[in-house]
Amino acid sequence: MIRKLSLLPFFIFSSAFSQEKYEDSIKNIIEKDFVNIKAMDFKNLVPFETEKGMGYLNSKNNKIVVKPNYYKLDFAKPNLRGNYDNIAYFEINKTTKKMEVFLQNWQIFEDSPGQGPIKKAYAKGFYVVNNSIFSFSDTYTYCPQLFKYRNEDFAIAIKDDKYAVIKPDGETLKNLGFEYSSLQIIDIGNDNIWFKYKTIDGEVGFITMNGEKKLINDIISNSRSQTEGYFSFIDSEHSTRRKYYGYSIESNDESYGVLDLLTMTWLIKPQKALKIDEINYTTDQNVDEKYDLEDRKKLKFYFLVREEGKETAYYIDDKLKKYVPKK
Repeated sequence: MIRKLSLLPFFIFSSAFSQEKYEDSIKNIIEKDFVNIKAMDFKNLVPFETEKGMGYLNSKNNKIVVKPNYYKLDFAKPNLRGNYDNIAYFEINKTTKKMEVFLQNWQIFEDSPGQGPIKKAYAKGFYVVNNSIFSFSDTYTYCPQLFKYRNEDFAIAIKDDKYAVIKPDGETLKNLGFEYSSLQIIDIGNDNIWFKYKTIDGEVGFITMNGEKKLINDIISNSRSQTEGYFSFIDSEHSTRRKYYGYSIESNDESYGVLDLLTMTWLIKPQKALKIDEINYTTDQNVDEKYDLEDRKKLKFYFLVREEGKETAYYIDDKLKKYVPKK
């Protein structure tokens, strides 16, 4: 009798071996591109974009140090992360220069709640369970927007097309009652909260929880103080969320500027020449994963801009210096 041997273990071993060889070959390509870049120079790398792809230039002289053979590249934070040819993700350790290559892009998705907040008649304010609103008064048009300030719960509520900040018992805050046609919260961390507001009478500006107002009738319409979306590169362990550390892109159909929400002054005054798409930063130090405004002094900020009539974007700094490849 001839005994048949299972080929399954061979196929599993062969597949794993092939993937490992494939990862090694990509790793070799990337290592050759970065072999001459010292770890201490990671902070000087600025991504640039061409029709072929993305590469790195040296911010000190704008000379190309990595050719545009990459799909996505980020600034050093302090490790370098990127995507090679849209097929593999890599990370280079700032301290050891050790490189890891991943063929999968892991993402973490929060579990969606099984049941939404309950609207209750005759209830007052809102009721919080596990850091989310469980129930709220039916006097409000929608479920209030929950936020924390000094470890206490507050929410933005809407009633009869008017906005206010309320406490859990439904009491409105002084200076933040139902007299606003718009209230947009900008929580920049460390209990620094501003609201971009518009009153029923048409006044616009920024206001704090204590009623202090800034830039009254001196703002432009759209704010992006931080991004909660995922960056194009997501590392192998957890999703990388990017914050703007207290800076806000302020824009309308004509002008773009960058506002410092800590000082309420313009870092980049509104102008028409450049469309500002995003804020990014580089650092040679580890920053707090919990996102701390104290880390801002460790960061060098860059701003991705586009010029009318030009297809490729490029980075500038707060002095409007351009970082484009030197020809």
